[in-house]
Amino acid sequence: MAQALKLLAVDDDAPSAELIVRVAERCGYDAFATSDSRGVINLVAALRPDVMAVDISMPHVDAVELFRLLAEANYAGEIIIVSGQDEHVLGMVQRSAEVMGLRRPHVHQKPLDFARLRETLTARLARAS
Repeated sequence: MAQALKLLAVDDDAPSAELIVRVAERCGYDAFATSDSRGVINLVAALRPDVMAVDISMPHVDAVELFRLLAEANYAGEIIIVSGQDEHVLGMVQRSAEVMGLRRPHVHQKPLDFARLRETLTARLARAS
């Protein structure tokens, strides 16, 4: 049997990250959450997640800086950008992730549509099998 894909949810609001983890686990992922934006790169190196759900508005490290660090670390997984920001801001962040070479950056606006999040996660599982 194939090993479960891993998801890392990064959000300074721990309950939001935990919600994403619960949805991912129900989809069949091994899922982890962190609200420590400064420790994300070390966590990524240790966990090697296939998917990262990243809130773009965090203290210490903003999403664009985090994406730059992920690109420098040759992160090969997929990114789900999660934010309550307006669509214009989300589009700019998505484009910057693409320009940095990150794979398939999806955008999900808060409040999260859990059915849509499940669709994104199950589509990733289907591509892996």
